[in-house]
Order: sequence, then structure tokens, then C-alpha cells
Amino acid sequence: MPRSLAATFIAATLLVVGAGSSGASTAAPGPSVTGPPTVVGTTAAGKRLTALAGTWLGSGAITYGFQWHRCDAAGAHCTSIHGAVSATYVLVSKDIGKTLGLTVTATDADGVTAAYANLVGPIAAPRPLLVSTAQPVVSGAPVVGKAVQVTTGGWSPTPTKVTYAWERCNANGRICAAIANATGNAYTPTAADAGHCLLVAVQATSGPTVATSLSTASSAVVDAKTTGPLLAAVPTVTGTLSTGQKLSASAGVWTGAGPVTYAFQWYRCDASGGSCGSVHGATSSSYTLGKRDATKTVGMRVTATDATGSALAYTSLVGPIAGSPAALVETVQPGITGTAKVGQTLVAADGTWSPAPTSVSFAWQRCNTNGRACTPIAGATSSTYVVTTADAAHALLAVATAKNGSTTQTALSTATAAVG
Repeated sequence: MPRSLAATFIAATLLVVGAGSSGASTAAPGPSVTGPPTVVGTTAAGKRLTALAGTWLGSGAITYGFQWHRCDAAGAHCTSIHGAVSATYVLVSKDIGKTLGLTVTATDADGVTAAYANLVGPIAAPRPLLVSTAQPVVSGAPVVGKAVQVTTGGWSPTPTKVTYAWERCNANGRICAAIANATGNAYTPTAADAGHCLLVAVQATSGPTVATSLSTASSAVVDAKTTGPLLAAVPTVTGTLSTGQKLSASAGVWTGAGPVTYAFQWYRCDASGGSCGSVHGATSSSYTLGKRDATKTVGMRVTATDATGSALAYTSLVGPIAGSPAALVETVQPGITGTAKVGQTLVAADGTWSPAPTSVSFAWQRCNTNGRACTPIAGATSSTYVVTTADAAHALLAVATAKNGSTTQTALSTATAAVG
């Protein structure tokens, strides 16, 4: 199925919570989170918190569910709050001294995925003498041996003194423990922090009044030997496959140390996915198919770069590209479901065509690990295919042939991961 980027921004009020480790998602086969959920609001009893669902990459329309959680001051011993399942939550007396968490579940045509917002709090009493109005934010790439920093956040009234206590947490920014002697506004991660998120308990003082606010959490600290971000969901191409039409690419979903930037390169291959060459100047996330693309297949390479270096990923090839006007054209690429492991059954979908074909047949192919340079698999002409030992270390795809009257058109499906 095509995967389109969906962003939900429900509201924005006083407290802006930065992106942190909370982007970590479950392994369920649903949407992929590209920007983590956040929470906004003033952290005092009687005040309203509001959830932002974050940004997600999914199949078709994405719907969102919410569950608020009450945790202890360290972000541990979290329990769901009965009935707190809307995008807003009014803080009550039970929340005083506690931290609040949020789980967002995103559902698309493929399944359900959960992601977590940063903790907020501890929650102050009603009409506090000192209250956090903007959550402190951790910035900098969390790499062993490289310093990260934290802001003071916003407070009302302005405090006379601010102190810091860095904490090491799990991958979701929960169950945190203090890091000995880490009491400055900057901290250099050590090998003990690798795989953990970092946050800061920022303590403000105004006269005799003292209040604490947890910062946003960093993403998981990576080892200094890490080179480039990690790919969590493959890049994709969508669009109508005929000359004159525009294709659009997503960068996929990546996790990295600090912000991740993307560069694109489109290329043109022959009908079997071989003899590929880069298309000069085609370096944006969209590409308009030209006459030279007719009968060819087209792909795109993403270069993702973070504070540790760069990594590459490739889309599945799309095509062959039809001429214009086309009597029969693919509008949604055929997909493959199932697990690419020996003995497992894969199933190819018809894809979507204009006009609707009267029949679709399939021929499976064995390719290199990037889904290129493919060769036919003898006798594999059903919509289903049982993976064999000969497929080990190869990607697989199906060539769909659609027929409508006397007109036929072929289309490559998405490619599987390399068979394990």
C-alpha cells in the first residue's frame, strides 16, 4: 500500500514539550512515527494539558487514540488514568507531586502502533507560588563523548536560582535514575549511557519556594563509533506511472543522534531493474516523469545524515512507466505481505489501475538486496509464493501484469527485505 505522511497538531498553548526519546514505537505493523507526540499546558492542578499526536507515516487515513498515565516523580510506577482517553486532560489533586505521561496509538490500514510523549511534571498544587510554564529542553546530539545541554525552561515568577540534576532513563524516557555528580547545565554522555535517554530535573528557587520540572528527554545515546542514523521504515515512492505525471518520495523513518537531514537522488533503470543510472538534476523529493522514462523503471536513493555521519536507503523500483496517454496505467504500486523467511508464504496484491483491469497475473522474481537486477523464478506465477532456500540473501518481488481488453501493462511490486 502507498504510505503518505500524516501530521496531527491538535493545539498549542503555554508549555511546549520538545521531541525526545518518546518517538520510540512498538513493533506492531502499523504507522511509523516521524515526529513524537507532545504535551502542552501548565503543570499545576486545575490546569488543562493538551496532546499533540505527532507526525506519522502510514497507509491511507490515520486515526489516533490517547491514554494518559500517572507516574511517580522519577517517571516510574506508571498507571493508566481511568477514563483519561481524550486529547485533553485536566490535572486533579491526585496528580500533585506526580509526573504525567501520554501514549498515542495510531491506526492505519495495516495495523496499530504506539508512541510516547515526554513526561511532564512533577505537578504543582493549585495556584502555586512558583510554576513551570515552559518545559526545559535538552539539545545537542546524544553521542558518547559529546556534550548535550539543557535550558532553564520558563517559570512564573522568574526564579532567583536554578539547579540541575541529570538522569538516565529507559528508551521511552521513563524509569529514570540520577547520574552521580551530573549537576551542570551541560553533560557529556559516557559509555554507561549508551542506549539510554537523558533528561534533567531542573529545580527552581524563588524566595522560600522550590519547584522542579523534568526536561524533555533526549533520543537514545549512541556509541561514538556509530556512523549515520538507523533506518526504521523504508522510503517509498507514490504517484501515477505514466509520462508527464509527478512522483513523490518519502524519506522513510530514521532514528539518529540529533536532527536527521535528507538528500535525494532519482535514477532510471531498464525494465528488469538493471543498468541503472542517476537522472541528472533529479535531487528533490519529487520527480516528473519524462519521455525518456517510458518503458523504464524508476527508483530513488535517500541519504540520511545526523551528527555521526550518513547512511543510504533505496525505494523499491516503480514501473515500467507507461507512455502518455496510457490506455492502462498503474496508480498504486502492488504490495507484498508476509515474512521474507524460508518456508513462509508471501502474497502479492493487484495494486490499483486506471481503468480497473479485468485480470491481473503475477511472475515472481529474485533480486539483489536492494531489489534491483532481478531474474524470474521458474514456475512462480501465482499471487502467492513460498520462500525457498535459493532465495536466501535475496530480495523478492512480483511482476503484476494487468489486462483490460486487448491492453496489457506490467508493474513491479514493492520488494521484500532480503530473505533471512
